[in-house]
Amino acid sequence: PEGTNVTLLYSVMTTIITAIGTAIAYFSSYFTESNIRTADSNFAVIFQYDLRWLYLGIFLVGKLTLPIQFSLGSARKASKAGLPDQHVYKVMGTSEVNSKLGYVLMENEGVHGAFNRAQRALQNYHENFPGVVVQYIAASFVFPRNAFVCMMIWQISSCIGAVGYKNDVKGRMKGRLPSYFALATLSGMVLIVALKSLF
Repeated sequence: PEGTNVTLLYSVMTTIITAIGTAIAYFSSYFTESNIRTADSNFAVIFQYDLRWLYLGIFLVGKLTLPIQFSLGSARKASKAGLPDQHVYKVMGTSEVNSKLGYVLMENEGVHGAFNRAQRALQNYHENFPGVVVQYIAASFVFPRNAFVCMMIWQISSCIGAVGYKNDVKGRMKGRLPSYFALATLSGMVLIVALKSLF
């Protein structure tokens, strides 16, 4: 929105979602005695092979993409390129005299618009998948059941969000909120392992 500082907005949203996800990870991972025993035995392996830096690195790589998102968000806001547009093309052969041809953006109406949004939803999924899988593997070593539940919530929410996006740009967020918290919870599990093994 106009007047919104993109860096501040993204930072606040990321901090809140990460804090909530870490709290969910902590309380859900240590809720039962069997979870504590499983986690503690797996922590022994983390200590044995000095994997604490691996866990801290996985957590930080996930969070340190924020400057790239700041850059993209600020550029998108300045250019007013809406969703699902990812690029803006200038019509070739334009000159200052003939500059009224403007720019080429993606079709957003009808069957072609639905295709463009569906394609963009798949690309969103592909962009996020590698980082999610790395966090899932790392978290599931110590907290297997909880990480599995988070991964399934992320996957199902991503599918719901993709279908919503295909139907309408505003539908992009439909079903996506649970995926943000599921990913934040996975990230929180990785952070808990990193912090517990470092201190």
